[in-house]
Amino acid sequence: MLKELFESCGNYCEHLSGLSGVCCVTLDLREEPAILDRGVPNSFCSSCLYEKRNELRTHSYGVNEAYRWGGKYIYYCPVGLVFIASSLSDSRGKLLGGIVIGPMIMGVLQDIVQEFPYPDMRPQLAALPVLDTRQVHHLEEILSAVTAAIAGGPHSQLGEIAREQERVMNAIYDVRREYGGNGYRYPIETESRLCSMIAGGDKEGAQKLLDELLGHIFYYSAFDLDQIKARTLELIAVLSRAAIDAGADMGEIFRFSTAFIRGIGKFNTIDEISIWLKGAMQRFISSTFDYVQIKHSDIVYKVMEFTRNNYAGKLSLDELARHVFLSKSYLSTVFKGETGMGISAYINKVRIDKSNALLSGTRLSISEIAQMCGFGDQSYFTRVYKKQTGMSPKKYRDSLARNTVK
Repeated sequence: MLKELFESCGNYCEHLSGLSGVCCVTLDLREEPAILDRGVPNSFCSSCLYEKRNELRTHSYGVNEAYRWGGKYIYYCPVGLVFIASSLSDSRGKLLGGIVIGPMIMGVLQDIVQEFPYPDMRPQLAALPVLDTRQVHHLEEILSAVTAAIAGGPHSQLGEIAREQERVMNAIYDVRREYGGNGYRYPIETESRLCSMIAGGDKEGAQKLLDELLGHIFYYSAFDLDQIKARTLELIAVLSRAAIDAGADMGEIFRFSTAFIRGIGKFNTIDEISIWLKGAMQRFISSTFDYVQIKHSDIVYKVMEFTRNNYAGKLSLDELARHVFLSKSYLSTVFKGETGMGISAYINKVRIDKSNALLSGTRLSISEIAQMCGFGDQSYFTRVYKKQTGMSPKKYRDSLARNTVK
């Protein structure tokens, strides 16, 4: 059955590639994750000069994010190209794999080519399909519909409820069988072992220990939902500390924890709490080990794209942080670490590049160019321009005129 399912994915990849001209890939994320089929040969990714290139890891990130966010996800690879992923689940909601379409360029081709970090690959880059945001959205919706039709099941983790019920009941049964109401004590040592599993990135082992702890919590709390929520929040604190000790970013973990804590109040069943807590644990492990480079690159390129599309307005760190759902301090740290420059410096670089095009290609006044490029007034524009280039905008334009005459 699963063989036929993945063969069907391969066929649809061929159709999607033929229709869009974009490479389409099937991912099998079961025991031995692998890229299975391609609709159009992906010569760009296979020859990419990025030293940490790993197609499987990049696309596994996209499919896992799609699985978490309702079956579809648009993301950037480490060099800034756009991909769309849609997850593929079985009838019980278990993630099997997915389909990924890309790379493609979203935005202005000239800008992307100019900023591409590997000049030798720019001719190949220019040959990639260019789509606007509306076209990418349409392709995302079609891809999501295709995977839903192939699998005939849910896209996301919501389908795990039946399986979670079985796990929870087995865990409770094990506790009842061991203690039978006599001499019960909560296994603190199991929490310590769970922390070690998180520190080692052992998802399977951590899940088994989490199931065991949940069995104890439910049994000890006599299925009182308020008590279960209180003990679950204590466990979240343990998971948070374990992730931080393992090297995860403290600010990011605190944000995760806050979101989970706010969400627990809406749950009305033990099954919902179990699935929610499993997601929290997986997120903590992922924040420590999985897809760190890809995740940060995704954030950075979203900021870059937003800046390129909105450079004429009054861009601020607050606005950019809201756009990528991060704190200002964490965004600043990530951006600086990935690009080697601060966000303000990048905004000014984009504006200077745009102003150079207007200085060389139009007869607009310097004051008009300052307004069009987001500097506000001519004096500030001149000051920033001179700091960046070593000359004033007027001198740059005059030098172009002299060179033209020669």
